[in-house]
Amino acid sequence: MKEQGLTFVTEEDVRNLPYFRALVKETLRIEPVIPLLIPRACIQDTKIAGYDIPAGTTVNVNAWAVSRDEKEWGPNPDEFRPERFLEKEVDFKGTDYEFIPFGSGRRMYVPYANLLGETGVTLLLNFNFKLPNGMKADEINMDVMTGLAMHKSQHLKLVPEKVNK
Repeated sequence: MKEQGLTFVTEEDVRNLPYFRALVKETLRIEPVIPLLIPRACIQDTKIAGYDIPAGTTVNVNAWAVSRDEKEWGPNPDEFRPERFLEKEVDFKGTDYEFIPFGSGRRMYVPYANLLGETGVTLLLNFNFKLPNGMKADEINMDVMTGLAMHKSQHLKLVPEKVNK
Protein backbone atom coordinates (compact mmCIF):
# COMPACT_ATOMS: atom_id res chain seq x y z
CA MET A 1 0.00 0.00 0.00
CA LYS A 2 1.26 3.50 0.84
CA GLU A 3 4.63 2.37 2.17
CA GLN A 4 5.13 0.49 -1.09
CA GLY A 5 4.34 3.60 -3.16
CA LEU A 6 1.02 2.18 -4.40
CA THR A 7 -2.10 4.29 -4.87
CA PHE A 8 -4.61 1.44 -4.92
CA VAL A 9 -5.66 -1.21 -2.44
CA THR A 10 -6.30 -4.90 -2.99
CA GLU A 11 -8.72 -7.26 -1.26
CA GLU A 12 -5.72 -8.79 0.51
CA ASP A 13 -4.74 -5.36 1.89
CA VAL A 14 -8.25 -4.91 3.29
CA ARG A 15 -8.12 -8.37 4.93
CA ASN A 16 -5.08 -7.11 6.85
CA LEU A 17 -7.02 -4.10 8.19
CA PRO A 18 -9.52 -5.63 10.63
CA TYR A 19 -10.46 -2.34 12.30
CA PHE A 20 -11.18 -0.68 8.96
CA ARG A 21 -13.38 -3.65 7.97
CA ALA A 22 -15.16 -3.26 11.31
CA LEU A 23 -15.71 0.45 10.55
CA VAL A 24 -17.36 -0.40 7.22
CA LYS A 25 -19.59 -3.06 8.81
CA GLU A 26 -20.59 -0.83 11.72
CA THR A 27 -21.41 2.04 9.36
CA LEU A 28 -23.66 -0.23 7.30
CA ARG A 29 -25.21 -1.69 10.45
CA ILE A 30 -26.11 1.63 12.01
CA GLU A 31 -27.08 3.33 8.73
CA PRO A 32 -28.43 0.65 6.38
CA VAL A 33 -28.86 1.95 2.84
CA ILE A 34 -32.11 0.02 2.43
CA PRO A 35 -34.08 -0.21 5.70
CA LEU A 36 -36.47 -2.90 4.39
CA LEU A 37 -34.89 -5.74 2.45
CA ILE A 38 -36.42 -7.14 -0.72
CA PRO A 39 -39.50 -9.21 0.21
CA ARG A 40 -38.99 -12.97 0.19
CA ALA A 41 -41.48 -15.79 -0.26
CA CYS A 42 -41.36 -18.60 2.26
CA ILE A 43 -40.81 -21.83 0.29
CA GLN A 44 -41.97 -24.21 3.01
CA ASP A 45 -43.92 -24.10 6.24
CA THR A 46 -41.63 -22.87 8.99
CA LYS A 47 -41.63 -21.40 12.47
CA ILE A 48 -39.86 -18.11 13.31
CA ALA A 49 -39.71 -16.86 16.91
CA GLY A 50 -42.70 -19.04 17.78
CA TYR A 51 -44.82 -17.88 14.83
CA ASP A 52 -46.06 -20.32 12.18
CA ILE A 53 -45.20 -19.05 8.70
CA PRO A 54 -46.98 -21.01 5.95
CA ALA A 55 -45.34 -21.71 2.58
CA GLY A 56 -46.02 -18.93 0.08
CA THR A 57 -46.11 -16.19 2.73
CA THR A 58 -44.30 -12.98 1.78
CA VAL A 59 -41.78 -12.04 4.45
CA ASN A 60 -40.27 -8.57 4.85
CA VAL A 61 -37.07 -8.10 6.84
CA ASN A 62 -36.69 -4.77 8.61
CA ALA A 63 -32.89 -4.34 8.45
CA TRP A 64 -33.09 -1.09 10.40
CA ALA A 65 -34.85 -2.78 13.34
CA VAL A 66 -32.55 -5.83 13.24
CA SER A 67 -29.53 -3.54 13.39
CA ARG A 68 -30.86 -1.99 16.60
CA ASP A 69 -31.86 -5.19 18.38
CA GLU A 70 -30.32 -5.07 21.85
CA LYS A 71 -30.44 -8.88 22.11
CA GLU A 72 -28.16 -9.19 19.08
CA TRP A 73 -25.95 -6.11 19.45
CA GLY A 74 -25.82 -5.70 23.23
CA PRO A 75 -26.52 -2.60 25.26
CA ASN A 76 -26.66 0.70 23.38
CA PRO A 77 -27.18 -0.66 19.85
CA ASP A 78 -27.58 2.94 18.59
CA GLU A 79 -24.01 3.70 19.65
CA PHE A 80 -21.40 3.68 16.87
CA ARG A 81 -18.90 1.10 18.12
CA PRO A 82 -16.92 -0.76 15.41
CA GLU A 83 -15.24 -2.91 18.07
CA ARG A 84 -18.40 -5.02 18.28
CA PHE A 85 -17.27 -6.66 14.99
CA LEU A 86 -13.88 -7.51 16.45
CA GLU A 87 -15.32 -9.21 19.53
CA LYS A 88 -17.09 -12.22 18.01
CA GLU A 89 -16.73 -14.97 15.46
CA VAL A 90 -18.73 -14.52 12.28
CA ASP A 91 -20.82 -17.07 10.39
CA PHE A 92 -20.06 -16.49 6.70
CA LYS A 93 -22.95 -18.74 5.65
CA GLY A 94 -25.23 -15.74 5.95
CA THR A 95 -26.94 -16.43 9.26
CA ASP A 96 -25.10 -13.67 11.12
CA TYR A 97 -26.94 -10.35 11.42
CA GLU A 98 -23.89 -8.35 10.39
CA PHE A 99 -24.52 -9.51 6.82
CA ILE A 100 -28.05 -8.09 6.62
CA PRO A 101 -26.89 -5.16 4.39
CA PHE A 102 -25.48 -7.69 1.89
CA GLY A 103 -28.50 -9.99 1.74
CA SER A 104 -28.64 -13.36 3.39
CA GLY A 105 -28.32 -17.08 2.80
CA ARG A 106 -27.52 -18.16 -0.73
CA ARG A 107 -28.35 -14.68 -2.07
CA MET A 108 -25.70 -13.04 0.10
CA TYR A 109 -23.01 -11.04 -1.68
CA VAL A 110 -20.04 -10.98 0.74
CA PRO A 111 -17.53 -9.58 -1.82
CA TYR A 112 -19.54 -6.33 -1.69
CA ALA A 113 -18.17 -5.66 1.80
CA ASN A 114 -14.64 -6.20 0.53
CA LEU A 115 -15.29 -3.90 -2.43
CA LEU A 116 -16.48 -1.18 -0.06
CA GLY A 117 -13.38 -1.71 2.04
CA GLU A 118 -11.04 -1.52 -0.95
CA THR A 119 -12.70 1.66 -2.18
CA GLY A 120 -12.66 3.26 1.26
CA VAL A 121 -9.03 2.44 1.97
CA THR A 122 -8.00 3.64 -1.50
CA LEU A 123 -9.74 6.96 -0.85
CA LEU A 124 -8.10 7.28 2.57
CA LEU A 125 -4.73 6.41 1.06
CA ASN A 126 -4.96 9.14 -1.57
CA PHE A 127 -6.91 11.92 0.16
CA ASN A 128 -7.25 13.72 3.47
CA PHE A 129 -10.85 14.68 4.19
CA LYS A 130 -12.07 17.59 6.24
CA LEU A 131 -15.40 19.20 7.00
CA PRO A 132 -16.24 22.41 5.09
CA ASN A 133 -16.12 25.94 6.48
CA GLY A 134 -14.51 25.02 9.79
CA MET A 135 -17.41 22.75 10.76
CA LYS A 136 -16.74 20.48 13.77
CA ALA A 137 -17.57 16.75 13.89
CA ASP A 138 -20.12 17.19 16.70
CA GLU A 139 -22.06 19.62 14.46
CA ILE A 140 -22.86 16.93 11.88
CA ASN A 141 -26.60 16.32 11.62
CA MET A 142 -27.11 12.55 11.85
CA ASP A 143 -30.90 12.65 11.27
CA VAL A 144 -32.12 10.47 8.41
CA MET A 145 -35.08 10.56 6.07
CA THR A 146 -36.68 7.19 5.57
CA GLY A 147 -38.28 5.73 2.50
CA LEU A 148 -37.25 2.98 0.11
CA ALA A 149 -33.68 4.05 0.85
CA MET A 150 -32.31 5.91 3.85
CA HIS A 151 -30.38 9.11 3.41
CA LYS A 152 -29.29 12.01 5.58
CA SER A 153 -31.83 14.78 6.06
CA GLN A 154 -28.94 17.19 5.46
CA HIS A 155 -26.27 16.10 3.01
CA LEU A 156 -22.78 15.89 4.45
CA LYS A 157 -20.09 17.42 2.30
CA LEU A 158 -16.45 16.50 2.79
CA VAL A 159 -13.59 18.42 1.28
CA PRO A 160 -10.98 16.05 -0.20
CA GLU A 161 -7.36 17.16 -0.35
CA LYS A 162 -5.00 15.09 -2.50
CA VAL A 163 -2.20 13.52 -0.46
CA ASN A 164 1.24 14.44 -1.78
CA LYS A 165 3.27 11.35 -2.50
